[in-house]
Amino acid sequence: MAKASKQSAAAPAPEQSAVAPSKPAKRPAQRATEAKPPQPPPPPASTDLLSQTVLFCQEQRWREALLVCRRVLERARNDGNEPLVQSMTGAHTKIEYSLRRQMAAAAVQAAAKLVQKEFLLNVASE
Repeated sequence: MAKASKQSAAAPAPEQSAVAPSKPAKRPAQRATEAKPPQPPPPPASTDLLSQTVLFCQEQRWREALLVCRRVLERARNDGNEPLVQSMTGAHTKIEYSLRRQMAAAAVQAAAKLVQKEFLLNVASE
């Protein structure tokens, strides 16, 4: 017990010290190694493109999703990956349908605004 009390009295607690201990100076070699943490290997390109396609679809950015889907489909055909070709062909069809639907909705909205402006112009001139 006596040894424990002597050690605790000799070493000041962090809260008791008025001056914070300074950090030892780092060598330039240590700084360079600390600046670059080890990075995991990049995922395969097809997986990255697939995740981009899914992300674009979730954000309803059909034009970008269709472009990436076409790229994945082309790579799958070149690699001879038949299951991926079938899967991406189905996805391509659905994404293209969604893009056409989005374009049609935009055209209808633009036409409705135009008709509304014409109506206001006709009422104002009478």
